Amino acid sequence: MLRLKPNLLLKLRRAQTQADLYGFIHAAIQLEHATIPPYLTALYSLKPGTNTAASNIITSIVREEMLHMTIAANLLIALGGRPCFSAPRFVPDYPGPLPMQVDDDLQVGLQPCSKKLLYDTFMRLEQPDKPPKLKLKDGGETDYPDAATGEYPTIGDFYKELLVKLSDMNVTWGPASAQVTQETTGTTWFRETDWFPITSLDDAARAVEVIVTEGEGATASPVDGDGDPAHFYRFGEIYYGAKLIPEGASWSYTGADVPFDESAVFPMTPNAKATMYPVGTRSRLLVDGFNQAYRQLLLGLDSVFNGQQQRLNTTLGLMYQLRILAYEVLTQPDPNSTTGDSTGLTFEYVPLVIV
Repeated sequence: MLRLKPNLLLKLRRAQTQADLYGFIHAAIQLEHATIPPYLTALYSLKPGTNTAASNIITSIVREEMLHMTIAANLLIALGGRPCFSAPRFVPDYPGPLPMQVDDDLQVGLQPCSKKLLYDTFMRLEQPDKPPKLKLKDGGETDYPDAATGEYPTIGDFYKELLVKLSDMNVTWGPASAQVTQETTGTTWFRETDWFPITSLDDAARAVEVIVTEGEGATASPVDGDGDPAHFYRFGEIYYGAKLIPEGASWSYTGADVPFDESAVFPMTPNAKATMYPVGTRSRLLVDGFNQAYRQLLLGLDSVFNGQQQRLNTTLGLMYQLRILAYEVLTQPDPNSTTGDSTGLTFEYVPLVIV
């Protein structure tokens, strides 16, 4: 469970105008983005042609995190704000707490995929308040990461408070034409039922519901409004080794096997930094190239969400380039390693150099 800083909601409650909400919503955009590099690192670390089921699951989660980031950005645009993806502080410093997160022991880094990573970090990050115990194929029950102690707000609490503020304000909603949607981009990257313009309080409530239920699940069910397992339970499918299926009035991890072979994962150096690799080495060249491509992706998002929606296809196409570059990094031995690790992905902010 991602615990938020306690004073965050107190500050949000003091907001008086639409403009007062911009910083809070931009922080939410940062948070939705901040999960993508760790999830992509785990995905890219799966060797090509292996762990197909696990790869498909993580890919589906990354896609929905991109949707959540899009929804939050559209909400900001609807209220008259402007998203900025390429600002120096937009990219988190891994490992560490995520944006808005209380500085506790939940440190999110960039690591190769493993069941330990799924359980200790990803499932804990996505864990709902009170997940039900579910049956396993071996007859046992699920055990979950230790729940956080103490009273702290969650991302669900944040969005609820945001909706309360919007309902209290006389909001002037911006036009749908300024947002990034299927209509303005001419693309079908996301499901139409989840991806729609926000032009009213009801639209905002529907959009928030998509973000919360796809991450944690509905209050009384592990699936979202589309009937798909929420992210927490989808990561659980890899960890517990079976698909989540309905069983009577409940659900269980007793469906098709989800095999996961940890030997078919690139043994990349975790939480690497470009400065670990001397300038001029192939590792440094590859890491720098990857980070430059990552920056181009962020710059592309800036243009898409600030009036050039038609560039969405081209911008998201850079994700394929990232994957190719990631493979080059992950197949390059780490010159610092004595145990055969490969060079690590870093997802670092690269300043724009004007020549």
